[in-house]
Amino acid sequence: MKAKVIITASAMALLLAACSNDSETTAVAVDSSSSATGPGADPSPMAEASMQAGPSLEDVINHERRADNRGRDDWRNPLDTLSFFGIEPDMTIVEVLPGKGGWYTQILNPLTAAQGRMIGVTYPDALFSQMFSTWNEESRENIGADIAQMARYLNVEGVEPSRPIIGYAIDSIPDSEDGQADAALFFRAMHHLFRFDEPLIDTALAEVYDVLAPGGVVGVVQHRAPEDADPAFANGNNGYVKQSDVIAAFERAGFVFEEASEINANPNDAADGFVWRLPPTSTDNPETANIGESDRMTLRFRKSS
Repeated sequence: MKAKVIITASAMALLLAACSNDSETTAVAVDSSSSATGPGADPSPMAEASMQAGPSLEDVINHERRADNRGRDDWRNPLDTLSFFGIEPDMTIVEVLPGKGGWYTQILNPLTAAQGRMIGVTYPDALFSQMFSTWNEESRENIGADIAQMARYLNVEGVEPSRPIIGYAIDSIPDSEDGQADAALFFRAMHHLFRFDEPLIDTALAEVYDVLAPGGVVGVVQHRAPEDADPAFANGNNGYVKQSDVIAAFERAGFVFEEASEINANPNDAADGFVWRLPPTSTDNPETANIGESDRMTLRFRKSS
């Protein structure tokens, strides 16, 4: 039997940033619309149509509300990454393990507010209980894992989604959501699904397959272990998993692997230690600060039409 790895309370703080998509956001008021005919004037039909359509991906990424998050853009490449996944404003998007005010949530919520829909999906309590030595209401709130509170966790100040934000556990998405989503996004959210004596990965991906519409896309950005790494190291306990293992898991679930990108690669990361030694979780070690964020695979999968 494999050894069960429990994250102690002393290490819990290191994982909170990963489970919340490393949010560094201070919310500010959203922009107000302006008209070419002057303040207070009725918008033209063209401007009105533009407001209904919502902002473009590039506009959302460049918005002033992201001022505190923009320092990570050079590492996370949000415009290139979301463009590679084909994310559009009118999509229904499942974000896996968004946490509270997650880094990518600050882009996805405003992007989809006018025309699309956000679904927040988190791990079930049974998995969190294996990850942490203490798992209770306080820790559930700290990590943003209460599915009843998902609309609050994914809220962006000043942004009013046209459709309610709903939360589910990744092993029990209801049948009523089958075929409803256009995209599912895993940002550094897969390693825990591979861990422990009964990995949740196959159950989780079966649920994701069902919730996607035919032709729906899955985007993955995940800490990447070398392909020759010892399986005991690359089983998720250290945050890293092998790209081949991720692809194999999605193919078992029925997905088609379309393409890999090196958008988020970092050759300076040897991927031979605890991933949370690196920024942004740990920034007080000059050696790891010079490495930067982890080497990450960026993969796109498709549910067959």
